[in-house]
Amino acid sequence: MRAPRRRSASPRAAGLPAPLGTPGLDVPEDELRPRHGRRAGLRRRWRATGADLPRGDPLPAHPAPMEGYLWRFTDPVNGRVLLLACGVNHHPRRPWTTVVAAAHPGSLVRSTSVEGTGADTSAYRIAAHPALELTHDRLRARVGDEVDLRCALRPFHTWPPRRFLHGSGVFSLFPGLDHYWHPHLFGAAVEGTVRLRDHTWDLTGCQVYAEKSWGRGFPRAWWWGQAHGFDRQDLCVAFAGGLLGRGRLTVPVGGLVVAIGGRTVSLVPPGAWVRATVGDGSWHVRGHSPRYQVEMTGTAEGERPLRLPVPLLDPYRYSHSLQHLSGRLRVRVRRDGRLLYAGTSRLAGLETGGV
Repeated sequence: MRAPRRRSASPRAAGLPAPLGTPGLDVPEDELRPRHGRRAGLRRRWRATGADLPRGDPLPAHPAPMEGYLWRFTDPVNGRVLLLACGVNHHPRRPWTTVVAAAHPGSLVRSTSVEGTGADTSAYRIAAHPALELTHDRLRARVGDEVDLRCALRPFHTWPPRRFLHGSGVFSLFPGLDHYWHPHLFGAAVEGTVRLRDHTWDLTGCQVYAEKSWGRGFPRAWWWGQAHGFDRQDLCVAFAGGLLGRGRLTVPVGGLVVAIGGRTVSLVPPGAWVRATVGDGSWHVRGHSPRYQVEMTGTAEGERPLRLPVPLLDPYRYSHSLQHLSGRLRVRVRRDGRLLYAGTSRLAGLETGGV
């Protein structure tokens, strides 16, 4: 597949422009502006580093150099999976956006790119015309001539809005990290269709997952997985991890989330212990906190992975990840030592990648 056509009290010390004086006054212009406006400006600059404030909303664009959005639609009745990914690159001279669609069965992968980003820093919105448009409750994507998605989403299980930290846990408070991860949608009522080549799929009733990631670029190596399609309709799981840092300071970091029965269980360091062993077509992720113990084991089931384009920081340059859209994922969840759930999905997304 061809790649598509990448504490300082001083404002100056904080990286802000020096205030301009107002003629006739020895008061900087910043002091004449409403305080809430200055706070908003500081918040925007802070978020541009990739970090978020406690109880902040990570869904609007930060914008970090790289920002990624992903939606996954699972249809257990018909054995179908649709993946839609959008990579926004805030290049200082040439911002650009990549949209990728992949489907099972059929092993279809299509991608396109457009100039500009259109990612809103004040709301969860994207306007990357004509490839993708995301508003409050609607998602539309057109990837070349063979993929046309139009749907409405009414979320009913999302990341708890009052939770102190988002999906990256305590790491969300640290600026300038390579990668941040936030799974935020675990269930939604869907209405719509997607046209794939000459076939049209009805997405109504699909199980839906969505996440966002951002930072200074993709990790040197990473692993990822997500699944619906269990014998419990209210179960959704996801995990992600990668090699973060530089040189001898490079360490594997990962996290996982289990949405079950209205609960959202997030295990990320340092509040939880998470380890992953990935290779030879298998993914084994374990995590435990004082209350929860989770184990996930994924296998590729012999299917060939799809090569999905991964945008790099330089404009219109790509690497690739390898992803299985219909892998097998066994999940076991314990709470306070008692088994809460054990079961398997055969429509799991399982991925490895590196740049």
